Amino acid sequence: MKLSFTTLGCPNWDLHKIISSAAEMGFHAVDFRGLLEDLDITRRPEFTSNLNETKILLSKYGISVSGISISARFAVVDPAEREKQFDETRRNIALAAELNAPVIRIYGGRMPRGYTHETIMPILVKNLQEIGDEANDYGVTLALETHDDWIDSKLCARLMREVNHPRIRILWDLHHPYRMRGERPEETYANLAPYIVGIHVKDSIIDSNEKIRYVLLGEGDVPIKRMLELLIEGGYKGYATLEWEKRWHPDLLEPEIVFPHYVQKMREWLGDKIG
Repeated sequence: MKLSFTTLGCPNWDLHKIISSAAEMGFHAVDFRGLLEDLDITRRPEFTSNLNETKILLSKYGISVSGISISARFAVVDPAEREKQFDETRRNIALAAELNAPVIRIYGGRMPRGYTHETIMPILVKNLQEIGDEANDYGVTLALETHDDWIDSKLCARLMREVNHPRIRILWDLHHPYRMRGERPEETYANLAPYIVGIHVKDSIIDSNEKIRYVLLGEGDVPIKRMLELLIEGGYKGYATLEWEKRWHPDLLEPEIVFPHYVQKMREWLGDKIG
């Protein structure tokens, strides 16, 4: 298993700071979810006109790009909205191929008004199959995250079976099925195991106001260690990506504290299972 972090956790770092810090802190890779003020990195010079310089910087520090996390969602019905989601994904597929990033995180998204899981399913399946064909041309895999209205792991497994596409897989956010639905790690893993190509790692507690509060890895009550053990026992050799949501929650601890702690805790838990 290799270690990565999403740039969601360091929204004020520039590209050099991101890549150099990843190397210094003991990470293998970075997952790009925005850069500075831009959430869509395909709009930035670091990934357009200056892309070669970015590749050189990554190579200099020995850091890979584990993935790109984008906002595109595919449980959409309106044709104009659908094209918007496809366009964002296409831009990022091309960029991921340039960066040798194996995975792009996508969403199912919220349920369109008037639809249920049953009635949206064939539309979502068709959309994913079509964008999967495009991703296949670039050798990139699209991973639908356990998020929004698609947290139920049994439902996600059904979706994967119906899509039945080698370039459409699952990103298991270890937090959400447990915290939002009370799924046991063994249940979630059994449902999702054949389709997992990436994981997001974060820990939390329920505070005195009955709100979710994110905490340092190992200081919450999400059974992350058990989930990691299941993945390793099952042969998972992908990235374990820290998702520290500081872009959305500025009051969270600074990345200078959280990122090294993550590396330390993961190595404490997993030892030589870390690549």
